[in-house]
Formats: sequence, C-alpha cells, structure tokens
Amino acid sequence: MRTIDRRTFLRNAGVLGTWLAASNVLSRAAHADKPITFSGWVFKPDTVRDYVNFYNRKFGGQVKYEPLPWVQYHPTMETRALAGDVVDVMYCVHNNRQRWYENGLIRPMDDLPGVDELKKKMTPANLDSLKSKDGSKLLGVPYFTSLFTLIYNEPMLQQAGISVPARSWDELVEHCTKLKKDRISDTPYLPNWSHGPSETMPQFMSDCFSEGAQVFDAQNRVIVDQEPGAARTMERWQKMYRTGLVNPEVLTKTSSTDVHRLFWAGRYAYHTNHSYYLKTIAGEPQNSKLAPKKARMAMYPGTGATYMWTDSYVVNARTKALDDAWKLTRFLGGNLNGDWYVQRQWCLIAGLDNPYPEMYEHPEIVQSYDRWVDLKLLRLQSTKGKVIGAYKEPWYAEYDTKALAIVHDIIRGGVTVPKGLKQLASLQKSLA
Repeated sequence: MRTIDRRTFLRNAGVLGTWLAASNVLSRAAHADKPITFSGWVFKPDTVRDYVNFYNRKFGGQVKYEPLPWVQYHPTMETRALAGDVVDVMYCVHNNRQRWYENGLIRPMDDLPGVDELKKKMTPANLDSLKSKDGSKLLGVPYFTSLFTLIYNEPMLQQAGISVPARSWDELVEHCTKLKKDRISDTPYLPNWSHGPSETMPQFMSDCFSEGAQVFDAQNRVIVDQEPGAARTMERWQKMYRTGLVNPEVLTKTSSTDVHRLFWAGRYAYHTNHSYYLKTIAGEPQNSKLAPKKARMAMYPGTGATYMWTDSYVVNARTKALDDAWKLTRFLGGNLNGDWYVQRQWCLIAGLDNPYPEMYEHPEIVQSYDRWVDLKLLRLQSTKGKVIGAYKEPWYAEYDTKALAIVHDIIRGGVTVPKGLKQLASLQKSLA
C-alpha cells in the first residue's frame, strides 16, 4: 500500500476540515465505561500490550490496542479516517504530524490539563519539533526521540591496527579501504540506505549536517544543489558504492531494522543508523556477535552534527471521549503514573531515547545503558542533534518518498551528483 500523496489526501478529505473545529466543542465529560482505541506501527507489540494492560488495571481504562505493519501504518490510518473510522489515540511519525493536523485528523493539546508541565520538562529542540509549523500549537507528546549515530566494530578495527575510530569521513573511507584491501571485511561500511521515511533521507541529512551543509533554507526550500557539503556527501557515497566498500543489499532493504540486523553478523567495521539500534547490536548477545559492547558508538564524523527527530502520540480530533483519550496519552507520552513508566520501559527494553532529561538521572536507567553504550557520549551526541522545520510543510511527506529514488540513482551512478542534487531541488519546487 502506498502513502496517499498530498493532493489526493486534500482532494478526498474535505469533510475532515471540520474535524478540528468540531473537536473544540466536544464534551469534556468523563466516559469511564467507554472503550478507547489505540493504534501504532508494529514495534515490540507485546511490550505495548503489557503497558496497556497495566494502564487498564490501574486507571480503570478500556483501551483496545491494534498494531499495524510499519510500511502500511500511515496510509492505513488515512484511509480509515476518510472512511469515517475514529482511532482515539495514534502513533504518528514526525513527517506526517503537521499534515494530519492541517487536514483535521488530529487536535492540538495546548488546552488539555498538564500540558504546560510536560512542555517544561522537554528539551527545547524536541519541544519545537512537536509543535505546529507556526510554533503556536503542541500537536503530540513524545513516543521517542532519536538521531543518527556512528557505530563501529571495535574488534575489527583492532585487527586492522586501528586504535581510534574515524573522526572524519575521509578517515572513515581510508579505514574501510584498508580493511577491504587486507581482506578483513569485504564491505566494511554499512550505511542506512534502505527504504522508508526514517532511512536514506535522514542519513543524507545527517551526513550533510556533518559536512557543514544545510539541506533547507530558512523558508524550508531544498538548497542541496547550492551546498558544497551536500555534493561532498553524495560524491563520497558514490565512491564507496562504486569501489565495493558498501554491501549493495542495503539499497533493497525495507527498513532500518533490516539493515541493523546485518551488523549483528560482525562482518562490517562501521554502521550509521538510529541511536536506539546500538542496544541490540552491543547489548544483546542472543542476537548479535558484537555483544556485549564489542560494538561501540563514536561521535559522528566532521562537525558531529546529525539529524534528530521526535515521533509522537497524537489525539484524534473526532474522539468522542476526549478526557479518556488524553488520560491515556498522558500515560503514554507523559508522566501520569508518576514514575515515567512508559518512557522507562522503552529505555530499559529497547533503548529508545526520550526528550525528558530527568529520565537519565534515574539509577536504573543509568545502570541499564551502561551495559551497551557510553551514556555520557550519547547525551553529548544528542546536543549535536539538529531538528529541521521542513517536515512540517504539507509537501514534505511526498517529497521524502520521491526523493529516495533520486538519491538511490545518484548512489548507483545513474546520474551525476550535480544533476541529482538539482533534481532534488526541482522536486521540492514542484510539490510546494
């Protein structure tokens, strides 16, 4: 199933334009006996069921949870909304949040109890990412935050006589070239060039930022064709692909999860992916040959800047049980239970980061992270995370999907770097 493009969604969703206004007059009366529906993409659904059951027992809820496949999740939610189905509380990837708000699918949260306290507890960058394009409305509360990191195979580097991981991209290419020449690794570098909204394009932005390049200007227009750092990024990608330093299989993978599992085998020296994947790579011996702690994190090369985003829980603008829906949302993305219950579970079980700094003062969290990552280094890398505003544009989701084919074509050498970067800029202009 393909994501519904912006024009189709706008054309078919005229009726949805009244949702947000209607939500302002919904009854605030509690409906303790009314079931709440909750949907999210499939990621550890048994964990989600466990804390939903905890919520139902402790808070007298009647939450019905439905997980959906990642690739089909957002298109399915949109299709169901057009058909009149109401899912009270939903996951929403950051790329879709503004669009869902503008089309009346979700409501802002600023008028709901406890919101101001949650805002104060979040880091400013993450809070900004959760707001509407004009900065006036909070559209979601955090499910998790993540950023791209550099992960390296310490035993492999040591075998090659490399004592310190690469600090620059040139150095990383040199290391990979040596590893291939010495037959220590056939394809030493494993980038996240797979399909989907959290793979190739965030990797591209991270590498551009680390080269000191901007991807968007102040008006959120694509300017990579004007940025030397963006050209350096793509020239490096082309070179590494052409010289066989990268396993071409990554271009056919459908998700970041598929790519990071390749690193489990220990056949690669360097890997770039979401920060939370280091937990399974470096902390789960039952899955990875690089656990415990044989895979390590290093600061991102170059400037150290990397792309950061915050995915969220959102409330349906047409919910008929707003109090109960918000209560569940505060439990999921806030601190309703008083001990950061859900955030703490995700930190402990999956290594998912969150925008609440006080979480990382909890002894249980510190002890858990210590088994797979240098927490101080991870927190330092987080300060280098850059939040963009372009994903709040109505054209962004469509751009993100279509830009992938252009970037993959550049990588494979099907188009020159200058021409490919101009295609990305032209694509954005055609959608704006």
